[in-house]
Amino acid sequence: MTDTAKNTTALFGEKSETRYEAFLEMALAAEQVWVLKDDEGCLIVTSGDEECLPVWPSEDAAAACAIADWKGLEPLAVSLVDWMEKWLPGMEKDGRVVAVFPNLAGESLVVAASELYAELDA
Repeated sequence: MTDTAKNTTALFGEKSETRYEAFLEMALAAEQVWVLKDDEGCLIVTSGDEECLPVWPSEDAAAACAIADWKGLEPLAVSLVDWMEKWLPGMEKDGRVVAVFPNLAGESLVVAASELYAELDA
């Protein structure tokens, strides 16, 4: 495991708010985000009555979460440009929210797509 991978996965032990801030920094620095996908599309989970798209700041973090119910899913890189120009507006239109940097237990902050857009565009 690379040092970056160790640093990213070490964040799983941090609070959701800390992982959220790390996600913003890492996504902006790398100019990409990561989702999990299979042949049928991207992973969407339900939280209460909301549909959430989990997103991670690195391939290693996304791959580490491809366990249990998410086993067999593969990381997919999304450029930050596409994320902000296509994905987030589409999710907002569809009423979906973003689960930002879930840990291995699936815990994360859940934010509106427009809120995440504003944070990344600041």
